[in-house]
Order: sequence, then structure tokens, then C-alpha cells
Amino acid sequence: MPFLCTLLGLLLPLYAFAQSYFPVPPVADASRFATRLPRTASMLTGATSAQSQEVRVLVYGQSISMQDWWKQVKHFLEQRYPQANLVMVNKAIGGFSSDRLKLMVDNDVVAFYPDLILFHDYGNEDDYEQIIRTIRSRTTAEIAIQTDHVAVGQNETWHDRHCNVWLPALCDKYQLALIDIRTAWKAYLAQNKLSASTLLTDNVHLNDHGNYLMAEIIKRYFETLPTGPVSLAGVHVLKAGKDFTVRKDRLRLPVTGNRVDLVWSPSTSSASVLVDGQKPLATLGCYYHTRPSRKPDGFFLTHIGQPLTVQLAGQPQAEDWTLTITAVDSVRQEVGFRVSGSKTGHDGEGSSDKPFTSRSGRIVIEPYYWFRRKNPGDFRQFSWLKPGDTLRWQVASMCRDTISPADGRTVTVLQGVANGEHVLELSGRALSGLHEIRVYQPPLRD
Repeated sequence: MPFLCTLLGLLLPLYAFAQSYFPVPPVADASRFATRLPRTASMLTGATSAQSQEVRVLVYGQSISMQDWWKQVKHFLEQRYPQANLVMVNKAIGGFSSDRLKLMVDNDVVAFYPDLILFHDYGNEDDYEQIIRTIRSRTTAEIAIQTDHVAVGQNETWHDRHCNVWLPALCDKYQLALIDIRTAWKAYLAQNKLSASTLLTDNVHLNDHGNYLMAEIIKRYFETLPTGPVSLAGVHVLKAGKDFTVRKDRLRLPVTGNRVDLVWSPSTSSASVLVDGQKPLATLGCYYHTRPSRKPDGFFLTHIGQPLTVQLAGQPQAEDWTLTITAVDSVRQEVGFRVSGSKTGHDGEGSSDKPFTSRSGRIVIEPYYWFRRKNPGDFRQFSWLKPGDTLRWQVASMCRDTISPADGRTVTVLQGVANGEHVLELSGRALSGLHEIRVYQPPLRD
């Protein structure tokens, strides 16, 4: 009997994984998808063993985006485009509708600087559009918007209008790709005589069948990507000898954008970098921070009363930061705290109900950055922080002052600076091997 129980325990998950669902037909109308991802299509379909390049895909949104469908899509892309070096990560945050996610998007997205974002979120439309504007002004990422699947107990009239009218208009306004999940979901339910709840674990979250359907619909859209000419939309490629010339191991070049990559033949020599007359590591925009967390090795969101984000200011430096809770008032939803940096040292005390700027000026925490309940039932699975609890984050740079022989063939020397005009200065013997400069210019200005 114990043997049979063990055997069943092994076989049932395999059966659940192997069981078949109804097929999903090809997309009837992909006009808002295939033509609006030219760089992604070029990078995926044009990759070869001799010319493989990294394709960075970010899955972003809230709990629906955290579910297992994205892993199925990742596997599909890896199988369909085996020559592409796919780097696909998920930074979605459960329960973070657009009013909360807008606080996170700048730091989350700019640090990863994806080529493509698969995005879905709930919440008010003004904040939703602000998220899109932030991405379009801070990165050159192409964005594929997923409409809402069919849930139970939602305002169907609002979601139909949001998905059939507002989101397509938003995609047209910002030239975003559209993945019409909702229309395909309704068709699947109708054709197979299923109720919406058949694909859900509760009123909204997906079960295995729902994850299958979400993944299959998205796969059908990727199957429409055309194989065509090389497209570097948003990226200006400058060639040595044609667009720039290195003289006496020096190059001074005006660039417009917020990221610069160098493509070169690594040598035993090095080179130094200046932007607008100063070292990049002295530039505020070059820095980002990890999410403040009690568990640096796990998901960051664990308690009510923690800061969701911070703002870097003054003159940042690469270091580790610690915020220690000194007092908690769960009724007023306020905490007292102190902060310290591994290099800066003790840097001040504050309260979550007031704007805080650390003594060094390096850390700013606004009152609306703190994680509070919007109503008594909001995130009821989380308890409040306690005095003595600590949260930690790291500040790191996305830029380089120098290029060394160990840096590889493609090196990002600037990232995160203001999206505008800059003067790039390079000097050093390593420039003899510089072949190409790629300048990334987001379509919207900061």
C-alpha cells in the first residue's frame, strides 16, 4: 500500500501535465502585433549560430503575469528560435494594480533594459498609461499588451470596453503590439461549451487549463512574427570608418539617447569613458537599486509597512543599504525607521508619514512609497513589520568608467542617463579594436 501511494504520487502530476486540452486556432487578426515588434522579430528570426545575440524579454504586471503560462511561452520561444540567446525574466508583483505598479516600473524596467515586454495589469487607466509612458521614455523596449482574460464576478461591461476600445487605442497611440487574450478566450469557451470558472482556481486566477490557454494564445501571436530585413528600431548603429573615426586613441562623439553599447575586439589594453565631461560613475542616472526586502534571496514583498521603493538622489555610490524599523503604529499605518549605508554609515531617521531625505542626500523616501493596506481585507496574508525588523537593498551602477580586456565583445558603457543629447568621450589603446557603437534612443523624452 505505501508503494502504491508513492507510485500514485509520482504519476498523478505527470498525468496532469500530459493531459490534453482543446486546440487553440491561429490568430485571425494579428495586424496590431506582427508589425509592431520589428526589432524583436528581427532579433528572434534572424539569429544564427554565427550571429546569435541576446534577446531580453521581461514579463511584467501583477499576479496573472506571475502564473506558470509565462514559463510555457519561454519554452516555446527557446524551441522556436534556438539560435537566439533568450534571456526571459519575470518581475511581476502580485496584487499590484496600476496605482502601485507605477511606483516600481522605472527602477524595475530600466535596470533590465529589455528588448520586449509582455505586459498585463489591472487598475485605473490613467496610471496604466503612466506606466507605458515611463517605459517608452526610459527604454527602447517594444511592448506587447495582453488584454484581460474572462474572470468571474467582474464588471464585464467595463472590462469589455477596456479591452476592446481603450487598450487598442492606447496601442495605436504609442505603437504597442496587442495580444487580444479576451476575444480568443471567449471564443475558446464558446466553441468548447465551457464556463469561465472551468479555467480558474478562484474568480480570477488561472488553473492548469487556464495557464495552457493563456500560453497557447500568446504562442499563436508569436507564430505570426515575420521573417524580414534586419530592424534596429530605436537603436542607432554607428560604424567605425563610416560614422566615426578614432584618432590618436581618442574619440569624441555626440549621441542622443540613454544607453550606449560598444562592440569591439577585446585586447590587452583598456579605455576610459566620459559622458558630458565627467566619469559615468559620477552621474546620478547611472545607478539603480534592488527592491527593499527582508529576504534578499526571496520575493521582496513580505510585510505591511515596508517601503516599496526608494529614490536615489545626490551622489549615489555602489553600496548596501539597511533600513531598521524603530516604531510601528498599525492603526495609523505608520512606521518609524533609521537608514544606514555600508559606505555612507548612519544616514538619518524618519517616519513614514513624512517625506524623508537621508543626511547624505543619497536616499529619498516619499510617504506614498510605503506599503499600506487600502482596506482591512487588502493583503490580509501579510502581517505588520515589528520594531527591530530590517530591510535591505543594494545600489549598483549600470555604467562604466573604464573598459577592460575581460569585458567581452559587447560592452554597455552608459545606461539610465537622461534620454537626450550627450557627448561621449573615449580614450585608450583598446579603441583600435572598436568596430561599432550602438546608441539606444527611447521614443519619448523624460
